[in-house]
Amino acid sequence: MSLTVFFLVLFACVVVMGVSLWFIRLQLQANRLRVERIQAGEARYQEERQKAVDSIRVLLKVAGTDEVNWIEASIRIKNLLDRLSIDLSEHEDISVFYLVTEKTEHIPTHEQWRSLPKQAKHKFQKEMDGYERVHLDDLKKAKASLLAFDFSE
Repeated sequence: MSLTVFFLVLFACVVVMGVSLWFIRLQLQANRLRVERIQAGEARYQEERQKAVDSIRVLLKVAGTDEVNWIEASIRIKNLLDRLSIDLSEHEDISVFYLVTEKTEHIPTHEQWRSLPKQAKHKFQKEMDGYERVHLDDLKKAKASLLAFDFSE
């Protein structure tokens, strides 16, 4: 083998190693970016989860007061639990939030409520008051249970 061929092969090997190192560097950068994005997504997820848990706790504190009645609190709590992907519909105490929400699903909310005639509003309000009276003890028990509930995954 001549010296020229040897140097050409050596040069080709150096070029291959250089290209390989460049490609490895690109892959490491891409992996670092991917890890950073995953961590940012997980942090965002944990932040949103904590906001939902905090919202549940705030709702529980004001539930049954002049600020938030039991029906509205039940609906909001059930929706926040759904957002957290926590199904407590089979829980002995907490399931009442699901029950009350289910019983009031047909009642209009927000804009639909505002556009209802006074007579219809009165009928629905009477119905909601009845649900509150019937389930009041269970709602208070559910409030205590959910305040003590461990939301950690």
